[in-house]
Amino acid sequence: MKRIQSWLENVFIPISTSMANNEFMQSLSSGMMSVLPIMMVGAVFSILLNLPIDAYKAFLTQIGVADILNLAVTMTTELIAVFMTFFIAKSFSTTWGHGDQSGTIGVVAMVAFFVLVPFGLNEAGTKIMEFTYLGSMGMFVGIITGIITARIYCTVLDKDITIKLPAGVPSNVMNSFIGIVPALIVTVVFLIVHVAFTFTPFENIFNCIYTLLQAPLQSLAGNIGSMIIIVIVCQVLWFFGIHGSMTVLSVIFPLWISMYAENATAVAAGLPVPNPINVTFFDFTTIGGCGCSLGLSILLCFMSKSKISKEYGKLFLPCGIFNINEPMVYSMPLMLNPLFLVPFIVAPLAAVLIPYVCICVLGIVPAPQGIMNLSYVPAMFRGFINCGWQGILMEIAIIAMSVLIYYPFFKIFDRKNLEEEAKAAREN
Repeated sequence: MKRIQSWLENVFIPISTSMANNEFMQSLSSGMMSVLPIMMVGAVFSILLNLPIDAYKAFLTQIGVADILNLAVTMTTELIAVFMTFFIAKSFSTTWGHGDQSGTIGVVAMVAFFVLVPFGLNEAGTKIMEFTYLGSMGMFVGIITGIITARIYCTVLDKDITIKLPAGVPSNVMNSFIGIVPALIVTVVFLIVHVAFTFTPFENIFNCIYTLLQAPLQSLAGNIGSMIIIVIVCQVLWFFGIHGSMTVLSVIFPLWISMYAENATAVAAGLPVPNPINVTFFDFTTIGGCGCSLGLSILLCFMSKSKISKEYGKLFLPCGIFNINEPMVYSMPLMLNPLFLVPFIVAPLAAVLIPYVCICVLGIVPAPQGIMNLSYVPAMFRGFINCGWQGILMEIAIIAMSVLIYYPFFKIFDRKNLEEEAKAAREN
């Protein structure tokens, strides 16, 4: 144990901390987090449209509301690449010292993105944009476009390659002219990229990036093996006092967003969920907070014999209901506590395997779309939102599993507290 701890402290944790504090990763994470409000709006309408009740769905279709709700999903989730391009460019331009121009740079990035989008003709001969590339399929292109646009634009500004106006020109007019040269350079660069890809077998950059990068990465992130690795790494980091979710998920987050966008589009079209193993599977491991610790909170609150254990339970259970357990991690503590290391890792792993068996193996629970940012929604409510009434039963099973896994370790902890209380009483 000491050797493992030493290796983690000297090798693994410095690497993970460096990744979390890296300027590039922070800018990427900030840009992606900015798009969450739009995704959550789309998620709300997607939930309203796709509640797993056949009579409800038929009623929405019959009265014409389904098409209205579907429009809201289309204008949010299915345009995610466009929004992502803007926010990524805005975030990186702020990091690179041009926050005052970040809004303009975001818009220029959107222009660059649209330059890359192929056009076609409909039956009436009207030019149309390929809507397919504006959603999940174009998300990685949007991220790359936002970063490159911000880099070019900021570099041009840093080198002061701008149109100079005479002194006395109003500042708002001056600022408008400052962006002309960098915007022109960005547009020319992306026009060249657009033309270059027409000579490749992929025909456009979207097909290239999706085929060579996005699809393989999503496949890697969307299987049970990678999910197990993610959970283990997160729990080990939490055990050593590092916010495992923030550290690891910042890397995997782009993939989960694109997977959700694909799922939402498929479900809105009446198709099966193409990526069933998604962020929802990770959410199952955080019922009660990291370590799937709601079971431990229940045990502390209702089965403790020692006073201090029961007080812990009264404190932690209300927080655990909303999946917040930092007080438990840092004050009880679970951090660096060898007694709870095994259940702290095993309970989340079981919380992944139970949904995997129910959803992917047996097919008795509907596959979740992978709606983002349901972190603080209480268990069972979250289960219903993701998987219908079957999700409620599945999360009850996960909580029961958590209670069973934590129980023997809780008994040891409670007995120690009881002995210390008895000793203190004798000394007084």
